[in-house]
Amino acid sequence: MHQNSVSKFLEISDCLEVESYLYSSESITSIAIIGCGASGVATLASLIECIKNSNYQKYKINIFEKSSNFGSGLAYQYDSDDLLMNMVSSTTSIFENREADFWEWIVDRGHGIGSGQVMPGSGVSPDGYISRQFFGLYLKDRLYDAIYEAKKINVSVELVNHEVLDIKNKNQHFQVVDCAEHVSQFDYVILCTGNIDPHDIFNLKGKSQYINNPYPINRYAMSIGKNDCVGIIGGQLTAADIAVVLVQKGHVGPIHFFTRGLNHPLARCPKEKFELMHFNLENLEAIRFRQFGEISLRQALRLARKDFIRTGIQWKKFFNPAELSYEDWMLHLFSKGHMYAEWQNFAVASDAVISNYWDALDMTGKKVFMSKYHRLWMSKRVPLPVHTCLKLYSLFKTGILKHHAQLIDINFKAHSNFVASISADGSPEKSTQVECDWIINATGPARSIVGNTGSPLLKKLMKSGLIRANSFGGIQVDYETSMVKRGGDKVENFYAIGHLTSGTYYFVSSLDMVSMGAKRVARNVVNSSQQSIKPIESVKERQLGIENAN
Repeated sequence: MHQNSVSKFLEISDCLEVESYLYSSESITSIAIIGCGASGVATLASLIECIKNSNYQKYKINIFEKSSNFGSGLAYQYDSDDLLMNMVSSTTSIFENREADFWEWIVDRGHGIGSGQVMPGSGVSPDGYISRQFFGLYLKDRLYDAIYEAKKINVSVELVNHEVLDIKNKNQHFQVVDCAEHVSQFDYVILCTGNIDPHDIFNLKGKSQYINNPYPINRYAMSIGKNDCVGIIGGQLTAADIAVVLVQKGHVGPIHFFTRGLNHPLARCPKEKFELMHFNLENLEAIRFRQFGEISLRQALRLARKDFIRTGIQWKKFFNPAELSYEDWMLHLFSKGHMYAEWQNFAVASDAVISNYWDALDMTGKKVFMSKYHRLWMSKRVPLPVHTCLKLYSLFKTGILKHHAQLIDINFKAHSNFVASISADGSPEKSTQVECDWIINATGPARSIVGNTGSPLLKKLMKSGLIRANSFGGIQVDYETSMVKRGGDKVENFYAIGHLTSGTYYFVSSLDMVSMGAKRVARNVVNSSQQSIKPIESVKERQLGIENAN
């Protein structure tokens, strides 16, 4: 070989060796997903989809889950078959723009699960309600579908059945410390840790026969004597679930719903499309353009009211305390529940814009909304399955279930008894007492992470300063990217999805919102990782330049 040719050959070989080295080591992008419930599955699936549509790069994804419920998580784990999804089968999905995915899965595979099948004996139809644990099987299946798709594009996915206890940010990388004392290093971390434990309103934690976190219900249901008196704090979907499951297991003792008001839930109506003509992005952007990027609460509510009027319901009457008892309200829903269908369609349509409006509100507007409207909105936003309404009504009629609307306090007495103080005629001085053997907190996930969150990881991250509380719920997160923030600074390559982001996006509870969050984070992670391989691309360009010079 000619000397010049040898020199050029060695030069090209050197470039190829450098490129090979970079791809085999430095170019492997490592991602840790902390938590594998619905948000973890949606995140993995979104990541794989984004990677497929990106430039070639090697990825390694580890999914950490402290329980054995990979895919189903806490919300959809194995529990009572009487716990129903509050959406019908044909409109339930973890994928944006694929709302029939769950129903298609049932048709394709759900009927053939085998001994692990938990489909009710009555079967399922597109407009029927399915058990939450059956939806958990769907999530597990979609998890393994995503892993299978990952293998086809040479993306490594590892399921790690360990609880993560700490995350440290070191030299632009993250060290993930798990309960087995393993320390693993990652380029990106995505928090999918699920809901924050309910707030212990009356400081009853640690008391015998007090349940602060109500799911799974099977965990404690068999310990409750069938004649025991059970008090449930709350009157929404979770409270209904608990009452129904206890009675299905043979409970005949009294059950009490304790609430602070008469804001009863709705029953789920058939879903139809609703076009937002006023409370939409166009009107929001027009106002933000005039007002330095912000909107007042008064302006936002005025737009919402205009669409609200189109639903045929009076705003004030709808959000005012009910004039009916809980039992009579259930009966009212059986005959008049359809009149709230258009409002529910409006509420679902608002999911696509509510985070934009929330982000545009000034601090004063957010504070006023949380104090005056939040509880009212949420009491109507999450309706009960019609089947559950029927069961609750029957429990009221038999006398097993009672509702008390003016809860003042709950105290613990000796011998495992609780005393709930109920205001009479709205006067704290005139109160009655209800004694209970058990108290179960059904107030729903807490928004605030300040105090006892029940999560060792969140406590550690708060203490180290890697995360900070958002005063409106969850942790501080950048609106555009879902990247974790500390004050005004982003923690690069550290993301959060789901309930932890409630202060930033306001309503994050629906599967639609989980899907939107997962896509947002996946897109940002993959785009960011692609930018980091520019040095590798420059090596390719140098190689091509040498070849062209020949």
